[in-house]
Amino acid sequence: MFKWLKREKRLEELEENWSKLEKRVRDMELEWDSVYEKFRLLNMRISKRVQQLDRAPETETTQREEGDETNPSGNGASLSERHKKLQEQILARRNRSGLLHG
Repeated sequence: MFKWLKREKRLEELEENWSKLEKRVRDMELEWDSVYEKFRLLNMRISKRVQQLDRAPETETTQREEGDETNPSGNGASLSERHKKLQEQILARRNRSGLLHG
């Protein structure tokens, strides 16, 4: 009779452990679905951006890469005055420390 009670208790423990494992697997599947969805959306955004860049006029791309003629460091015309000053300070520091070659 005691063996039967031990088996019953063991069976309940196994069922409880099984339920916990099922819940963990379900939670992991939900988490994976969320991560996959984020990756899919990011991939779509990148693809869309690449298509936009491919369709952009060649002169616009060249101008962005080379920078403004009044800005020979190639920092880009879209930088604010504050950002231009910061960029110049960074380049000056690199030149002093010998990190920038060319």
